[in-house]
Amino acid sequence: MSPKQAAAALAILAGCVGPHAAQAAQVTLSGTHFDVTFDDTRLGLFGLPALVGNSIVWFPSGSPGFTAQTDRGVDVTNATFAMTVTAKPGFFLTGFSLTEGGDYFFFGGQRSGVAASGQLRVTPLPGATSRDAISADNSFAANADFDFTTRPWSASASLAPAQGTTRVNASVQNILSAYVIPPVLGYAFIETKEVMLGITVSPVPEPQTYALMIAGVAVVGFVVLRRRR
Repeated sequence: MSPKQAAAALAILAGCVGPHAAQAAQVTLSGTHFDVTFDDTRLGLFGLPALVGNSIVWFPSGSPGFTAQTDRGVDVTNATFAMTVTAKPGFFLTGFSLTEGGDYFFFGGQRSGVAASGQLRVTPLPGATSRDAISADNSFAANADFDFTTRPWSASASLAPAQGTTRVNASVQNILSAYVIPPVLGYAFIETKEVMLGITVSPVPEPQTYALMIAGVAVVGFVVLRRRR
């Protein structure tokens, strides 16, 4: 094979493989009321999600997993999971409710501690981005020195897109932080164990419903006008 023939063959091969490779990264989970599409090459610390009913769920695992931990200084771990949510024909997307949790421990007095934060973002297509801070539902309490017993923590956030929304880009950002400020002797650890994003939907009103609504408004208008006369 001549150099020109080899180059042509490579060009054809690249043209065949390239688009398929790009498409292979997109994964769609199909539910009863909506579909969720994401890039499986960008799972990060969240790991692979699953669709359970009307909730998208993650259970991060591995070693060290989705954690922040330190015995000196500050350790911050950050991850974001992005996805597109598309309502099935006949439905609107009406709400996004995030709950997450894990465990933690820390000791070292007032110079040590942990925190969990982040952000839930929803951008209707088309539309403006809405955001809500992920805030811990409980305060973080210190352990006694050299007590490594873990305690549970939880956090939540929620958003409601504009009426009539059928497709959005959504993302969940998690930030875990742990700190021990010298010269104190201590240790701080926090881990995310589960993340659940519940999605609520509503059916698109039938034409008969719209007709009844219009008729009702017309009747009310007629009554008001008659009273004024």
